[in-house]
Amino acid sequence: MTEQTMIKSFRDKNLELFYMESKRDRAIPATIERQLAKKLDMLAAAHNERDLFIPTSNYYKRLSGQFDGWSSMRVNIQWRLMFQWNDGYAESIYLDPHQDT
Repeated sequence: MTEQTMIKSFRDKNLELFYMESKRDRAIPATIERQLAKKLDMLAAAHNERDLFIPTSNYYKRLSGQFDGWSSMRVNIQWRLMFQWNDGYAESIYLDPHQDT
């Protein structure tokens, strides 16, 4: 975890404990832990949302429709970090099992 973090809040308590205290939880698949920690560190270090577009493997997106006001960042092909970007801070972060529809 970085000292100066742009992460303001988590919607998912298990994800918060994973990031803040390195506590594992079965709700977070072991196969994505390393990549998830890396993506959370990127999110914490971002000074603005433009920082999240690089690397392109983040697949950072501003969402619309029923998720208007939300953003997503790819952890792997199946999982996304979902969050709201407000006043330079990531809020209400949770891990979402992504499904193409």
